[in-house]
Amino acid sequence: MLLQLTGVAAGYGSKIVISDISLAIHPGQIVALLGHNGAGKTTTLRGIMGLLPLRAGSIAFDGKALERIGVADRVAMGLRLLPEGRGIFPDLTVAENVEVVAARNVGPDATFGVADVYKLFPVLDERRATRAGSMSGGQQQMLAMSLAILGTPRCLLLDEPSIGLAPNLVERMFQQVHQVCRSHGMAAVLVEQNVAAALAIADRVVIMNNGQIVFDGSPDEARASNVWHYF
Repeated sequence: MLLQLTGVAAGYGSKIVISDISLAIHPGQIVALLGHNGAGKTTTLRGIMGLLPLRAGSIAFDGKALERIGVADRVAMGLRLLPEGRGIFPDLTVAENVEVVAARNVGPDATFGVADVYKLFPVLDERRATRAGSMSGGQQQMLAMSLAILGTPRCLLLDEPSIGLAPNLVERMFQQVHQVCRSHGMAAVLVEQNVAAALAIADRVVIMNNGQIVFDGSPDEARASNVWHYF
């Protein structure tokens, strides 16, 4: 087991958004976390990353309890979040974005160094001197993905990576997620509104409704079930 949530509850202020969330993810597994807007998907990712304190329950990563481990140390352990709305420094160039993150996350034994991300995303190599905020949405998302995987990621938390992307770029982005996870044994939790694209690469589907998990099974089981009325 790489990532395990047991009875997790979290929220904002006096409002509990998710409750009794139990989820187990294995190395190399891609889990599509689906549900309507407000179902609690992003709150779940924020809880895993330590950006939101838990009200109840526990989270373990590679067998180690995370309750007293801060965000920076979770990143060092291999948890990586690609937040909704691009996780980049828009006023820096592509090269500066990569260098800033690499300086903190890339050690001598890193899985992904600077050269690796440019190889995975050749368009970024061509635009090293371009200000990140001036690039297209698809290119910015590729940069955000490259920043998320720099170093030695073991579990990617991807929050709506297809937002604002053309259909052909969505397919390419998801193929890259699939390739990275398969080739390096990384897990991924994919929060996504593009259900068809998510199901195409997922090993497992988890559907949330009103802050709770209402379905957990294979993509084929999800397609054959009646859970789609939650959307």
